[in-house]
Amino acid sequence: MSNVDKSTLLEELVANKVYVWTTREEYFPKVTDSMILWTKDKQIVIDPNKIADVLIKLKEKIDTFKSEWKSIVVILDKEAFQDEVKEVCSHSNISFLNRKVPSGIFTNFETFSKRIHSMNKLSKFIESPSFEKMTKKEQLMKKRELAKLKLVYEGVKNLNKLPDLAIVVDAEYNSWVIDELEKVKIPYIAIANTNLSRYIEKGDLLVMNTNSYESVTYVLNYLLK
Repeated sequence: MSNVDKSTLLEELVANKVYVWTTREEYFPKVTDSMILWTKDKQIVIDPNKIADVLIKLKEKIDTFKSEWKSIVVILDKEAFQDEVKEVCSHSNISFLNRKVPSGIFTNFETFSKRIHSMNKLSKFIESPSFEKMTKKEQLMKKRELAKLKLVYEGVKNLNKLPDLAIVVDAEYNSWVIDELEKVKIPYIAIANTNLSRYIEKGDLLVMNTNSYESVTYVLNYLLK
C-alpha cells in the first residue's frame, strides 16, 4: 500500500472516504483552510490531491525514523477506534496508546515507565514455574492485575524511553497530548479533522476525515507499513 503511485493513492483516498467530512459548525478556516476543496450544504470536502501530497511527505518522514531504528508511538484515545489502532500498529511493530491514556504519560514518563516495567515483569512471572506453585486464588489475582495494566500499557510494552516521534490521531480530541509532547519537545505528526482549533506547523499536519473507520485504518496502514 505504501509504495503506490499518486494516481492510485488518490483513488484509494476517495474509496476510503479520507477526503470528505464534517459540518461547517466544526470548521476552523484559519487552521485548515488551505486543505479545503469546497463547502456545500454544511459539508466540507478536503482536497484529495493535497491529502496525497501531505501523506507522501509524512510517509517519507516516518520511514526515515524507522530506518534509523527510532521509536514511534501512535496515540488515538477514542473507544470506537481501539481495535483498529491495535491491529494496525501491532502488525507494523509500532507502539501505541489506544485506551485510557493517562495524563502525564509523556511529561512524567519516568513514573509510567515503572508501570510498564511492572507489567512486563508480571507477564513473564505468569509464564514461569513459580506461578504454577501459587494457589488458584493467588493466580487469579495476578492475572487480574496484569489485565488491568495491559488495558493501558500493552501497546507500549517495548517503550523504555520517551518516543522519538509521536503520531496523534484526532488532534483536536487529543489536544492535551500535543500539549504534553510540546512540553517535553517530542516531534509529532498531528492527524486532524477540519475542527482543529490550534495552530500546528503545516509540515506536521494532515487534515482528513478522522471519524471513519475506513479512512483512519487506511491512512495508518499507508503511513506505518
